[in-house]
Amino acid sequence: MTNATNQKKWVKTLQFFAAYLVAAWTLLQFVDWVLNRYNISPYWVDILLWFFIGIIPSLLIYLYHHERLNQLIFKRREKIIFPINIVLLIVALYMGFGNSDLGATTKEISYTNAKGELETTTITKEEFRVQVPIFNFEQIKQDSTNLWKSNIINDLLFYDLQQDKNVSPALFGTATTVDKVNSVKPFCDYYVDGEFEQIDSLFIITPFIRNSQNGKIITKQTFEGTDFLNLLDDVSIFIKSNVGIIKEHQNQYIDLNLKDFVTSSMDALRELEKRDYEKAVEIDSTFALAYYLNTNIAIRYSLGQFEEQRLSDKAYEYRQRLPLQKQLKILIQRNIAYNQWENAEELIKLQLEIDPNDREYQELLYTIYAETRDIESHVNFAESNYGKEKSGANVFKEIEALYLIGNYKKALDIMNKYEVLYPDLRNEIVPFRIKPLILNNNLKEAKDAIRQTLLLNPDLKLDSDYFMKAVIYREENFSKSKEYSSFIGSFRQQSKEQVIHFFEKNGVLITSVSSQGLYSPIKSSDNLLIDYGGSEYREFEFLKETSGLFYAVKLKITYTNNNINTFYYWKEDEFIRTADSLLKANNLVEAKKAYEIAIKKHPKHFYLRDALEHINYVENVDSLTLMNQFKEVTGTYGPRTFWIEDGKLFYKRDGFPKIELLPISSNKYINLTKHVNQFEFEFLENGKIVSKSWMYDSEKEIWTKMVEDGNNFLKDE
Repeated sequence: MTNATNQKKWVKTLQFFAAYLVAAWTLLQFVDWVLNRYNISPYWVDILLWFFIGIIPSLLIYLYHHERLNQLIFKRREKIIFPINIVLLIVALYMGFGNSDLGATTKEISYTNAKGELETTTITKEEFRVQVPIFNFEQIKQDSTNLWKSNIINDLLFYDLQQDKNVSPALFGTATTVDKVNSVKPFCDYYVDGEFEQIDSLFIITPFIRNSQNGKIITKQTFEGTDFLNLLDDVSIFIKSNVGIIKEHQNQYIDLNLKDFVTSSMDALRELEKRDYEKAVEIDSTFALAYYLNTNIAIRYSLGQFEEQRLSDKAYEYRQRLPLQKQLKILIQRNIAYNQWENAEELIKLQLEIDPNDREYQELLYTIYAETRDIESHVNFAESNYGKEKSGANVFKEIEALYLIGNYKKALDIMNKYEVLYPDLRNEIVPFRIKPLILNNNLKEAKDAIRQTLLLNPDLKLDSDYFMKAVIYREENFSKSKEYSSFIGSFRQQSKEQVIHFFEKNGVLITSVSSQGLYSPIKSSDNLLIDYGGSEYREFEFLKETSGLFYAVKLKITYTNNNINTFYYWKEDEFIRTADSLLKANNLVEAKKAYEIAIKKHPKHFYLRDALEHINYVENVDSLTLMNQFKEVTGTYGPRTFWIEDGKLFYKRDGFPKIELLPISSNKYINLTKHVNQFEFEFLENGKIVSKSWMYDSEKEIWTKMVEDGNNFLKDE
């Protein structure tokens, strides 16, 4: 065959191949339109694309020799290449898409609405939702007056985008480009940040949609106007339109304007950005979102049952302003505030059918599992979330859950996997290896990880010192390092109603923190446990009585900025819990007996003596005298307010929880929420009344009067 003939055949082959590419591309576009139109899995487009690419070797051979092959004359090479090409293509497609959902992108879900009625709706499956991390928007020109508006943009975009079930937004703070990419590149295709500027009454907002692999801008658009919240509504639409959500899909869900479900008050919005939710609702008393966020804090940090119920009731009262999903979260919050755990769990599970990747729902369910100490459900839930979505939060939860069951090898395997896939994340991953290596008694490897941490991150010397103590203890006391019996018990914080439970399951020591989570600490000495929470280091120092038994825990939290907070937790048992419950039920006769027993068993528990003092006082005062005593002190004292509710005296200070006050004398009061505080009223000769406070010094074991200006207030005229 001449060169001219060969060249002619190749030209013809390439012409046919070009026509094939055009036809294949046209078919892909048509299939993509059909899939979007009828909500069918977009994976079919990918499968067809790789099929069209995968058969190219066989196709080129066929096009070049089509005259002979059309007569069914096959040479050996074609008999080998064609079947191998098809088999390899099928295997590759199966490996790439075998576990993918190739059905509809939507599903029907039944859920309970805020009225308790069962409804059915169609939602986008979680696998087909676009993950959209949102970072802070930077000011173009530094302006401290308007900085808060720049800082709140990502929060508001997050709340707005949550209404659309085609996207899964995630909220992040300020970070460098490198940190942004490192935190999202394993899990997302895009992330959002941007710029903000205010010139007089004109707002200028420019969102950037960036490639999560390198931080490069994919697209951007500048929005200008005099209405801040309306501009953000437009920015949300821009984001959805440019991360692959077509207009028809955007119209599937109700999209309330921010002004309608947040607040129309810029002053209230400013307080929201400052996280001062009390001031926000003072400005806008119907600000349901602020009530909701404040309730989250009260529940998470166990600020007191009265406060949790007060805030959840307010959020529930104004819930109709919010999107449906937020209304349901408020209903769940209310069940938790009133200790209706079974109802809360049932509601959360129903809502997770709709929003399986919703971080708030997930955290609420983790909260319930911590409160009920349900390890198995906690671990299964973490495993399920990790299987559905490999987000940063789910990876971290899965690793923490593996610690609870002692599967340290699998936790390390997950870390190794991400280090191999993303070698530039090594600096962040290495420090997280230290804890599972210590818990698994791989002490030599733990030392190596500590050294690598110092080498890669010289600023993390605190991590190294913190964990090295545990390594040395285990080296010198291996037999004692897994003996946990002396730590077992429940410990209640003296300044709020938070309880930490220490218990052992299948050889693993576990801590359960009220309304927070389940963790597995490391034994670092005979009376010290340590743990690392990503941004803080926790040291639990167990304090001994002369009998040698632990009676309290001194918790020192060291933050990555080297700030330190110290909290005291006092051991509780059935005697203390019985006494407290009898007092709350106003069964004073039995409560007195119970407290006398509890004091004998726990002589260092100062607040038990206070409770007994209260019982002794009210036993010797008639109800009329007691009520007059309450009435005499009610009123406002600067930031403090005292009032009577259902025959009881209550107190609240701006920014602090609502608590009930219990008299121990004619002018002095204790409470069961913050054991560390007492309140006193001084009656002056001029008829005025001063409100004062006392604080218990746990180091010196004495009560001290707070004499600073911020603790003594005259009753308002």
